[in-house]
Amino acid sequence: MSKTFSPRLALTAVTGLALFVPLAHTPGQAATEQAEQTQRPTIDPDYVEIPLQQSGQYATAAAQETKPFGLVGVTWPYRKNSAPVQVKVRILRNGSWEAWETLKVEDDHGPATGTTEGSERSGTEPYWVGTANGIQTSLTTTDGTKITDAKVALVNPGIRATDDDPATTQDPIQTNTAKAPYPMPLMVTRRGWGADERLRALNGKSCIKPKYTGTVQAAFVHHTADRNNYTRAQVPAMVRSMYAYHVRSRGWCDLGYNFLVDRFGRAFEGRYGGAQLPVLGAHTGSFNANSFGVSLIGNFDQVAPPAPMLETTARIIAWKMDANYRSPTATIVLDGSKLHTVSGHRDTKATACPGKNLYARLPWLKQRILTLMSRGVSTEIYRYAVKLGGFRVTGQPFWGEHRTRTGRATYFKARDIYWSPKTGAHSVRSLFRTRYRQLGGPDGVLKQPTSEYRLGRAGNSKVQSFQNGGLYWSKRTGMRPVAGMIHRKYAALGAERSRLGLPTTDMYRIKGGLRQRFQHGWLTYNNHERKVFIS
Repeated sequence: MSKTFSPRLALTAVTGLALFVPLAHTPGQAATEQAEQTQRPTIDPDYVEIPLQQSGQYATAAAQETKPFGLVGVTWPYRKNSAPVQVKVRILRNGSWEAWETLKVEDDHGPATGTTEGSERSGTEPYWVGTANGIQTSLTTTDGTKITDAKVALVNPGIRATDDDPATTQDPIQTNTAKAPYPMPLMVTRRGWGADERLRALNGKSCIKPKYTGTVQAAFVHHTADRNNYTRAQVPAMVRSMYAYHVRSRGWCDLGYNFLVDRFGRAFEGRYGGAQLPVLGAHTGSFNANSFGVSLIGNFDQVAPPAPMLETTARIIAWKMDANYRSPTATIVLDGSKLHTVSGHRDTKATACPGKNLYARLPWLKQRILTLMSRGVSTEIYRYAVKLGGFRVTGQPFWGEHRTRTGRATYFKARDIYWSPKTGAHSVRSLFRTRYRQLGGPDGVLKQPTSEYRLGRAGNSKVQSFQNGGLYWSKRTGMRPVAGMIHRKYAALGAERSRLGLPTTDMYRIKGGLRQRFQHGWLTYNNHERKVFIS
């Protein structure tokens, strides 16, 4: 992408001027945004890395023109401690070189030490520049150590026709009970912001499938530490750029953050794997397990986060916390450290992230989350879990409380609990849970559970009842569902105590209906007569 590299001058560290533009609209910005929202051409993405030339403790790249790019970052081979590294860049925009800008160096963004996410490299935070076509770079170390194989990454995220109006998703608000957990806020999906899912295979097969942590216990608040004057239409491109930088340059499996929020109050799905699930992110090093990361797009050492941005952040955390039965004002032990369940990145190490102005708003954020959660956790499923013996019996929540077609469900480590207005709350566990999930759970043929599983009345069997049938298990016959009209007939005959005994097959189609085999006979449903016959 770039012109041939040819160093023309050596650079030592230079104190640059901050490239700060206030959050308020400048006179020409409204017109710029309006122009962007007209017909935008589609432009393909591009990516290039430029090697820095090493000279003692300095590594430099001479000023050079390049193809247009929107984001810059600098990486080097993995170092356990990159605090001594200082990186500055300046960009060429509209024919003029801008002031030097210091890039933020972060050690513990990314996977935990000792974990494998591709071929990890240390580096700076990605820095959004909008549109530039030239770069000059300086890397120095304060401790005199030498860094080889440093590279400047230039990312052109391209332009997509949907950048002005990216696709979103949201859980519909459930109205059949006032006890439902706080709903998922409106969120731009990965498809909406244009994630190229092929990138996840770049750093090895182990990166293709998402990794999950055990549960959600804490939220870490970050900022991206770049500009604050971006437009609405630029945000999807910014997220695509961060994704490309994290994967291609840092060697991670995917975008590091679980969620992102822009200054306009829009939420974006980050790391792949399902926003509702406890996807293991790469955001706070050794504290990634059992947590999720929300990054606010901007630099909040410079300005205060806007109110819409803070409100959306509160709604994301309230949704995840309430679904997993956590309090935003509690403390938790992660990686041997006692932390608040809603913490800033700087609570885990010496770092400026998430910026002094955002960090100062964390007390407000916690109280706002608590208000959104109606001051505490109280749902029918949670109360039933407590009745069963709490997390000691159910295990920690994995897929937090979520909607089904007729009610809600929570998947705990040891059992699933389902609730609907008609059936109340019941749990499904062990082999019954596996088979019930395979059959579609409460949205499948059996519908909602109406009891816990019990010992059967014949042949060392176990049985669980559902709205539209039952699951029957014995060591000899396996786990078999019986549903619909066939189950009605089976129950009328006495079910497992009848002369038919236990089912030995699932229901299967025959000409004109359905049939199921039992230990001592068959039940056959005739479509034309709408009757079940025993044979």
